[in-house]
Amino acid sequence: MFTNRLYLFNNVILIKLRFDHYMLIQKNEITIRLMQDNIDDYQLMAKWLTDETVLEFYEGRDNPFPLERIIENYQPLLIGEDPAIPCIVYYQNIPIGYLQYYALNDQSESDRQMYCLEQTDNVYGIDLFIGESNYWNQGIGTKILSAVVNYLFQELQADKIVIDPHVDNTRAIRCYEKCGFVKVKLLPAHELHEGKYSDSWLMALDRFAWAKAIFGSKN
Repeated sequence: MFTNRLYLFNNVILIKLRFDHYMLIQKNEITIRLMQDNIDDYQLMAKWLTDETVLEFYEGRDNPFPLERIIENYQPLLIGEDPAIPCIVYYQNIPIGYLQYYALNDQSESDRQMYCLEQTDNVYGIDLFIGESNYWNQGIGTKILSAVVNYLFQELQADKIVIDPHVDNTRAIRCYEKCGFVKVKLLPAHELHEGKYSDSWLMALDRFAWAKAIFGSKN
């Protein structure tokens, strides 16, 4: 499946896959690779972000992203004009969703302030969704999040990871709690969603809590 060529991206060694795909993470049935600036990946994203079942929880059903809008919004990430790192998620070698991560210090001042944190050094944010709804409610989201959390703490030396689900997205909140995230504070009117500003939870996992869960209380 893999070639032997290695590349350096964002200070991480990547393995080049067939079809010029670049892998960040492989853990059991989960593979996470960098999204590419090509029509195949844009079409995948357009498929997911025009599906009302997905949009209900991500972006909003009144805010679909057809192909042209996908290219307009995601190409800046892929050519380095936006600091977020966009990724495609696979389960059992099938593309099922999207994930992006970013260092909060690389975000604009206004974006950092939205998290209401006193300090953002070595703090990373994550956004993700499973775009194939037939893979929901099977524990796959927990596996994806666990894999990327381990990557951010182990490879990028994050001190804290934050995520900000809508307060009514109970499925996502349960997933995050299973991975060790805790609710830190309510973020009132945090995000415009389907015509109104919705509250979100700021949830966080710090390095100490993660290491204790992974390695035990002696580490």
